[in-house]
Amino acid sequence: MLLAQMAQVEQFAPMVHYLLRSLQTGGELARTTIEHLIADAEAYLSAGEAAGVVRPSRDRAARTRYLAYQASGSMLLWFTLHGADAHPDEFPALFRRYMDELALPALELFTEGLLVDRSMLDEYLMYVPDPPAADPDNA
Repeated sequence: MLLAQMAQVEQFAPMVHYLLRSLQTGGELARTTIEHLIADAEAYLSAGEAAGVVRPSRDRAARTRYLAYQASGSMLLWFTLHGADAHPDEFPALFRRYMDELALPALELFTEGLLVDRSMLDEYLMYVPDPPAADPDNA
């Protein structure tokens, strides 16, 4: 399903363009928009955990918020640098370019990870006063 959607990514361009403009506007619209994105993402991640395709988190809500901020911030920055003055008719091609540039590194990071060991996490968990309980399936 992912590959089929990526093959037709241009069809999502109007929604993504609206999302970016809403976030750039700031204020209540941006806050409401990002909170809806986070709620949707948390539902998807929860379903992924239940299906066994997403690792459980010590704090699912915090992880989801981080991912939403990371993804939307990354997208805002990329389009600011590459297409801030683009006409709406040019946006589908820009969105294709964005996906072509970032799909591989994103999928690689999410499927293979970045760090080779968990020493940084272990150090952090020793540092925080009340670390979340480790999930035995995630250890």
